[in-house]
Amino acid sequence: MTIPEKLIYRWGILPLWLLLTATVYFRSPIPIDETRYLSVAWDMWLRGDFLVPYLNGETYSHKPPLLFWLIQAGWGVFGVNQWWPSLVGPLAALANLLLTRKLAEKLWPEQAAAALWAPWILMATLLWTLFATSTMFDILLTGWVLLGMLGLLEVMQGAERKGWVLVAAAMGLGILSKGPVVLLHLIPTAALVAVWAPRQIVFPRWFGGLLVAVLLGAAIALVWAIPAAMAGGEEYANAILWHQTADRAVSTKIHTRSLFWYLPFLPMFLFPWLFWPHFWGSLRGSRFFKDCGLRFCLVWLVSTFVVFSLLPSKQIHYLMPMLPAFALLVARVVGQNAEKPRLAGEWLLPVLFGAIGIFLVYLPKVPGLSKLNWVQTVQPAWGLSVLAIAIILALSVWIKRGLSIAAASTALVAAIFVGFIFFFRYAGPAYNLAPAAMQVKNYNEQHIPYVYVGNYQGQFNFLGRLTQPLPVMPGERLADWAAQHADGYLISLEKNKPSDAVYLQPHREYWLVFRRAGQAADVKPL
Repeated sequence: MTIPEKLIYRWGILPLWLLLTATVYFRSPIPIDETRYLSVAWDMWLRGDFLVPYLNGETYSHKPPLLFWLIQAGWGVFGVNQWWPSLVGPLAALANLLLTRKLAEKLWPEQAAAALWAPWILMATLLWTLFATSTMFDILLTGWVLLGMLGLLEVMQGAERKGWVLVAAAMGLGILSKGPVVLLHLIPTAALVAVWAPRQIVFPRWFGGLLVAVLLGAAIALVWAIPAAMAGGEEYANAILWHQTADRAVSTKIHTRSLFWYLPFLPMFLFPWLFWPHFWGSLRGSRFFKDCGLRFCLVWLVSTFVVFSLLPSKQIHYLMPMLPAFALLVARVVGQNAEKPRLAGEWLLPVLFGAIGIFLVYLPKVPGLSKLNWVQTVQPAWGLSVLAIAIILALSVWIKRGLSIAAASTALVAAIFVGFIFFFRYAGPAYNLAPAAMQVKNYNEQHIPYVYVGNYQGQFNFLGRLTQPLPVMPGERLADWAAQHADGYLISLEKNKPSDAVYLQPHREYWLVFRRAGQAADVKPL
């Protein structure tokens, strides 16, 4: 690798990260998740209660508070705003990239290229890229998993005290980020140490250290959980100390999927690297059984996938913390065969990017998708932009006589940047709930009675800066409320577009409907 290439790979990741981060300013907070988490932070801020999370005036036991604390820390410095919460996810993503580089340096100190390439590969692994700027918990959790894996390597390399402290901190902060699920990411790799260890392990010492780290991590989490349980009441205490973990792992009905549900998504998760012929060509010559770093990454990758496939509750972003393992594996495998002659199949990725561009050009004519309102408004500029990226990528392959990691990563991030801009230009009204939140705020200011009918997820509290809980009512009590508040309004989320709304806007694939109280019989909430 030449000196200019080294400089590009060491520092070029920062402008690429900035380009990806800029996408947060082309979109509004996405319902239901981002708007809900912002409202939890807002509710805690209003109450001045930084111990127990609240949502719309009720205790919120579904997630621990670290993300909310980070949002409120920024508000404490800069004042309440929307831009700071939008940066929390990208800053955590930057930490992911730096920790991935550090892990590569630990795993393969003799191969500097792997450490330079790994963050670029992670940056452009599609699942990670799509969620890197989200105001959610998974990128934050991924950072703690990376810290824990770094701790395991420190222990293996002789720095036991430092290593177990890092593992304990990762577990404790991971629990405060998304609950005990962090243990499912870290413990399998630690428990399978005999598979990847470069030297003979003293198992009692190793597993004794792991046990101490787990206990210390739990203690870190309990510093918050015990006072929060005492302050939040019995129901909240039972939820955070038991039900949110045990129920979701064993008997959950939330996001329940089949055992093999993740498998069809793997090509999308790992795009574009899974379609890079040079990776597969290099993989055939890799020395997995002789390279403990590759074995470490493979154990991390496979154990995470298997464990989360066995759990009943599945969402695509649950697998985010395994993606650095894939990025490290690709960086090492390709680095071992950097001088290997390139294959004719190097043109595959430019062709795939071009196919995506053509698909987007003809998107309004695609059967099924063309029925969506926002798809009908899509202009060819979106697809043509992706086609332009594909052409530039093809020129890079032709000039370099092969596909470089920097070129592929830049193309993917540029395509995602363009995708965010165009998607929210066309579909933005279905994701921007600020106008509806302002409508609710106006009702409050004018003392007009209103009620949300159905399952409310906090969509309006932060966006409208509401200072009081939004009233929510089940459908069976609606007629009585409407009879007592003839001048009031009913808010509901419905599947079909009604004709009797006083205010109407798309809400993802549904409709957000504001009606007068006298039209209670027409309300059909989801």
